[in-house]
Formats: sequence, structure tokens, C-alpha cells
Amino acid sequence: MSHCEECGGKVQFPFGCCYCRKAFCAQHVRPRNHRCSKLYEAYRREIPRSGKFLPSILALCIILILSSGVIAQMNYHTPELRDPTYGEALQFVESDQTDENPYKEEDYTCSNFATDFKSNALKAGYRCGYVLVFGPDWNHALNCFNTTDHGLIFVEPQEDEILTLTIGQPYWDRTRYASPLGSSGYNDTVTSFLINW
Repeated sequence: MSHCEECGGKVQFPFGCCYCRKAFCAQHVRPRNHRCSKLYEAYRREIPRSGKFLPSILALCIILILSSGVIAQMNYHTPELRDPTYGEALQFVESDQTDENPYKEEDYTCSNFATDFKSNALKAGYRCGYVLVFGPDWNHALNCFNTTDHGLIFVEPQEDEILTLTIGQPYWDRTRYASPLGSSGYNDTVTSFLINW
């Protein structure tokens, strides 16, 4: 069983902070609730142009996330949870109210949307993944279902959008969104992603 980094309480299913990558209970996963030291650091630091540290950082993230995921899988997997059909997943996405929460840079970000969406899916009896997406100079959190009839689908919980996630391709759909590249933009190419069930 895992322990919350903030309160030390036992957690059957730990949630990860997108900024500091530590495991927390549902009450403390929001950066404000655990006084995340990395929240503002992400905005102040210079993005390294050299990729020499990227493999080490990704390896550490993978180890931390997978170890918490294995513990959660062993302790939290219950017979009541099941993979939805594609239709059930769409119906859940439509009925879930997480997308109605306002995005707030310091209080309610992508990790909070993904955490709340997953929590609601678990309450509904559906197995739902928490997905960490990495790019060259960004990261993002969203969700997924392994549907019984259409396989793996990704859900953007902020917009209730079913999306395609492909390594080496842009995250944002170019038919709907302009490229974020530019003088103040960033490279939204997906370099990797991790799923925590």
C-alpha cells in the first residue's frame, strides 16, 4: 500500500502530481493542497536544449509511476471494476461533469481534471487510466479507457473530447487548433506517454 507524501496516510490508489511527480491521496494531489515546490519552478526554469538528461528523467518518472501503478493494481483492482464498451465510455464522458470545472493555473490544472475524471469513472465501476503525456518541453495529463469493442481510447477531460494520441505527432488536432509553435509557442509533438491504471 502506498502512502501520501503530504499527510502520510495509506492510499490504495495514489494520484501523481504533474509538477513534482510525487504520489498523493485525492485530498492532497492538487498542487496547492501539498504546497508543491515544483509548481512555479516549471515556469521559471530554462528548458534544456540538450536531450542528454531526458532519458534519465523519463526513466525515473517511469519507475515512479509504474511502481505506484503496480501497487495500486494489486490493492485497488476489484471485481466491480470493468472495462466499458465504447458506447458506455462515450455515455460516461457525456454525463461526467469534470469538464465544467474552471481551469485555474495555480489551483485546478490538467492533473486535477484527470484525477477527478478517473475518480468519477471508478465510482461508476469503470476501469480508467490516468495518462501522462510528454513533449519536448511540456507535459500534460488526460485519461483513457480500454474499451471492450474499440480498444484503447483517450479522453481530454477538460473538453470531453475523444482524441488520438500518437508518438511523433502533434498533440493538438491541426484541423481544429492552430500550431502552438511561434514566438511564444512550444513544440506540441508527443514524445512519449505513460498510463497508470
